[in-house]
Parts: sequence; structure tokens; C-alpha cells
Amino acid sequence: MKGYLLIIGTLIVVISALITLNVFFQQSLQMEIAEQFNKQQLLLSNSIADNIKTYLYHLDEEVLLVQNLLSGTDFKSREAVTMLINKILKEEELIKTNLGMLSDKGDIIFFRGEEKNILRPVIPEIIKQAKVTARDRARAIETRDMIYVISPVFEQNNLKGIFFVSIKIHDIATHFLGNIKSGSRGYAWLMDKNGTLIYHPTQPDMVGGNIYKAETKCFRCHVSFDLEKKVIEGKTGNYGRYIAPTGEDKIIAFSIANMDNISWIIAVSAPYSEVTQAIRQSTRIYSYLIVSIFITTSLISALLIVFNKRRIKAEEAAKREKELEKYALILESRVRERTAELITEKEKLNTIVSAMGSGIVLLDNMGKILWSNEKMKEMVGHNIMGMSCEDLCADCSILFDTQVRDINTAIMSDLFGQKGKYFQVTNAPIKGANGEVHGYIRLIQDVTEMKKMEEQIINSEKLASIGRLAAGIAHEIGNPLTSIFSFVQILREMEDSEFKKESLDTIYFHINRISEILKQLSGFSKMPAGEASKCRINDIIETSLNLIQYDKKAKNISIVKELSPSLPDVVCSGNQLSQVFVNLTLNAMDAMPDGGTLTIKSMVKGNNIVIQFKDTGVGITKEDMTRVFDPFYSTKEKGTGLGLAVSYDIIKKMNGALDIESEIGKGSVFTITIPYN
Repeated sequence: MKGYLLIIGTLIVVISALITLNVFFQQSLQMEIAEQFNKQQLLLSNSIADNIKTYLYHLDEEVLLVQNLLSGTDFKSREAVTMLINKILKEEELIKTNLGMLSDKGDIIFFRGEEKNILRPVIPEIIKQAKVTARDRARAIETRDMIYVISPVFEQNNLKGIFFVSIKIHDIATHFLGNIKSGSRGYAWLMDKNGTLIYHPTQPDMVGGNIYKAETKCFRCHVSFDLEKKVIEGKTGNYGRYIAPTGEDKIIAFSIANMDNISWIIAVSAPYSEVTQAIRQSTRIYSYLIVSIFITTSLISALLIVFNKRRIKAEEAAKREKELEKYALILESRVRERTAELITEKEKLNTIVSAMGSGIVLLDNMGKILWSNEKMKEMVGHNIMGMSCEDLCADCSILFDTQVRDINTAIMSDLFGQKGKYFQVTNAPIKGANGEVHGYIRLIQDVTEMKKMEEQIINSEKLASIGRLAAGIAHEIGNPLTSIFSFVQILREMEDSEFKKESLDTIYFHINRISEILKQLSGFSKMPAGEASKCRINDIIETSLNLIQYDKKAKNISIVKELSPSLPDVVCSGNQLSQVFVNLTLNAMDAMPDGGTLTIKSMVKGNNIVIQFKDTGVGITKEDMTRVFDPFYSTKEKGTGLGLAVSYDIIKKMNGALDIESEIGKGSVFTITIPYN
């Protein structure tokens, strides 16, 4: 028994000695590796400092180049300076810069960039530094957020202006230090010669703090700033080591980037534990290997027990697997049944959506089109999947407020390039279980015919009201007007004075005009249905044109006839239809006072005969188009406003339609549609 204890004790002493020696050598090796790693960090920080100095030197060269070329420029012309600088310099590729030119008084002659609001407070300092800067020299000025590289422009030893380039300090630091990694947890940071932190990748809220005036929050990463202070004061080497508040040592290397009066300190640091991790792992493995010798036997026994338990668990798992396979078959059968039901319901839904005759669009919250039915594709003329709703309807975002989470409807016109058509657009939100909106369904219906019918009903009501009013006016004014007309004729015959005779002639002319208007009113209010008979539309058109061919309005008008020879006969009043054609022709001629072309077409469309009067006149505004068929509404100076109203009423009594399309500067098209069955 004592022999076993002695052997065990000896082994314990030997193993302890081996472990102690291993720890001692491990610590020595860790320090050596940390020293070598810190030298690599120093090379990295030196490289960053050189890159920053090279970049600032490059800016100096660019500024001096522009300054030399601007020496012969007239600074009174801002356009000349702007064109010259834009020609000389392009956008900086590495870091975004601002370019500018100041006059000797501090006025901004040229500026290109996004930091103009912070330029003005620095202008006095720029002018001050420019005055002490020699010709063909550049000078760097550092502010809290920006670096300005300036160069004065002289004209015969007189300061004429100052050219400058400004860069955000944060942009420089981000570009040169942002992607720097020392190991997996190491990084680089930047401070100036006064100890103010300029950039820190992991502690951006500490930027602007000073190590000589450190606040409480500054000690979250540092126990003290003694090492940094020694570097600034030149009392230590270029690398060292400090303890973080977490108790973990960190190794750090410093380099200084100097240019003009700018001096920055670039620091690269990494956790000591990460650098020495490989050594510590190897030592740990060695220690584990020694200890494992003592527990091998125990592990073998434990493994036998574990293997036996696993065998039992495997048998139980096999039993459970058979039961799961049984349940899986049942579940698979039910999934197939539910899938078939869903496919059937989907086909039903697709049939309903396709048969609706309206366009349907599914949108997400951003207005992107996720799905549309075939009717919607027919309306637009192409596939709209993936497009934005605003691409199809610019006014939809105004009409439908996504903040109002309810169904709303609007009537819109001229959608999808279909001029003269009206669409009813209904917007409905798709809500989840908690009321949140996941998207929108938009229903688009073509309501052009309904809109036209509504307009026809309104016009019919207007015509009926005007007819009753016209009858009363014609009756009440006609009788007194007849007496006045008779007495004026008697006075004209009796009067010898030339002045009075001319005055009576003027009165006679205007009374006669009033009489003509009353006749039109009377005819409008008592317009007969007309004697219906079989008529040939083309013959009525020819007859109507013959009536006005000698009118002075037709002097400079070219009339083009495109009449279909296969038009069927129509039962209607030929005289009234001729009146409509004459009115439309005269209106077209009035719209072309300087001459133009009137094209008259006749054709068959379905069960209707269509007649079009197309002119190349001045056109009609959208506001006037809504009222052209109103009685007494006229855009002509001497018009009565009854011609189109009478024409509209005649066509309506024939169960037809009179429509108008017009565009300012291009002309108008009046379309008559008359059924012939």
C-alpha cells in the first residue's frame, strides 16, 4: 500500500514540476511573442501615418496646381472661376472633399461641396493664414471638424483671392483607420498633439474628449492615460502596454503624422490575451495531456457505461421512430387532402377574379406591385409586376393617404394613356390580426360609359330647363319688341335729319338682332321632332357643305372628305341632321381664322354610324369642354351659344351621342354616333 502511495506521490511531484516549468516557459514565450507583435503594430501605425501624410501632401500639390492656373483669372467673373476650377479638378476619388474660392475680402466666389454652412466662421482665420503664406505655397488649417488646405492667389504682389480644399477629419480617419484590424479584436484610433481624441472605431461617443481633462466616462477603456501623455510629451518609445479596466492587458504602438502645423498620433492596439492565445492553448493542451494519463482508466470505464446506456437509448429511439413513421404517413395523407382543397379554392378564386371585368392590383406598403389580374394587364397593355404604383398613376399617392387605414374611392381620368376615359379606383388596406396594414388591394373599373350617361342626363336637364325659360322670354319680350320695331320703322321714314336717321338705323339694327335671337330661342324651346324618313348620311353631308361653300369663312379652309360608300340608310329628320352638320362645320371654320384643314369622316362601327368633324384649329380648354353643350355658353365674341346646344338636343332625340375631344393648339374632333337598327 505504501509502495502505491509512494509511486502516486512521486508521479504527482513530477507532474507538478512539469506543470510549473511549463507555466514559467509559457510566460517567457508570451512576453517575447507580445514584443514581436507590438513591433508589427508599430509598422502598421507607421504605414498609416505615411499614408495620411502622403494624402495631405497630394492635396497640397493639387491646391498649388489650381492656384498657379488661377493667377491669370478675372475674379470678378464668378462664372469664369467656376468653369476653370471644374475643368481643372474632378471629384476626389478617395475621400469626399469641398472646393472653394474666396476673394481677398472674404466673399465666397466659388464653392462645391456640402459643408458651406460651417465655412463662414472659418473665413477670418483662412484670410489671416493666407496673408502670412508665401507665394506658391500651401498651408493646412485644422479646426474641430475640418482640415482646410489653402493657397493665396496673388496679382502683382497683391492678394487677389484664396483657393482652398476642405475635408472632414472624420472622413480622413474613417478612410485610413476604419478598416484597420490588429488581430480579431484590435483596432486603430487617432488623437491630436493636444491629447484630443479625433477618431475611435468602437467608442465614437468619446470623440472630442481630452486625456488631460478626462471625464468619468473616459475611464471605461483606460485605467489611466499616463502612457498616452508620455507619448505626446516625447517621454517614452513608440510602443508600450497598459491595463484596461476589465483587468486585461493591452499592447499598443504609436506613430506621429506631421504636416505644417498639424500633428496627429496614430495608435494601434490589441488585447494581450489574444496575441498570446496560441501559446496558452498549447500549454493547456500539454497540461491536459499529462493529467489525461491519470484519468484514462476512469474514462474507459465511464465510456463502457455510456455505450451501454446509448445502446438502450438507441433501442428506444428505434421504437419511437417506427411510431413517428406511422404518424408521418397519416399526416402526409391529410396534407395531400388539404392541398387538393386549397388548389380547388384557388381555381375558384382565379375564376371569380378573371370574371369580374375589373382590374385588380396587390400592393405592398411601399407601393410596389406584387400581383395583378389579366384584366389589369389588358388595361395597361403590358405586364406591371414589380413596378411602382406611381409609375402607372402619379396622382394615386395624393388621392389615397396610406395613413388613413380605411377603404376609399376616387374617380380618375386619362389613366394608362387612355385619354377621354374615366376609371373608378377603390383602395382597400390588407390588415393583419393585430390591425397592422401589410399592403393594399386596388380595384380599377372603367366607368366611361356611366360617366358619359351621367353627363348626357345633366345636359338633358339643362336643355329642358332652358327650353322652358326660352319660351317665357320669347313670349314676354316678343310683343313689346314688335311695337318698338314698328315705331322705329315709321320714325325712319318720317325723319329727314341725317344724324337722327343714322341713330334710328343703329336702333333698327340692334332691335333686328334681338329679334333674331328671340327667333332662335323660340325655335329652341319649340323644336319639333322633325319628319323622319330614310336618309343617306353622305348625301346630307354633301348638301350641308354646298350650303356654306361660298361663306367667307371657308375662303382659306381645305375640306377633306373621307366618306365610307357602304353606309346603310338611317331613319331620321334630314333637315335637322343637316342643321347639325352645318353648325359643326361653321364652328370648325370659326376655330381656324387663319386657315386650316377640316376632315369629315363617315364610317360604320358595330350597329352605329359614326361621323367625325376634325379641325386643325386653336382647340378648346378642359374648362370650356365641360360646358360647350350648355345653352348660351360661347367662346366666340358674337356667338349666341345655342348652336351646339341645339345640335346636342337633335342628336339625343335620334338616340345618338355627340362627343368632343380637343387639345390646345392642335384642334378639335366632334364625333356623332347614330344607331341605324
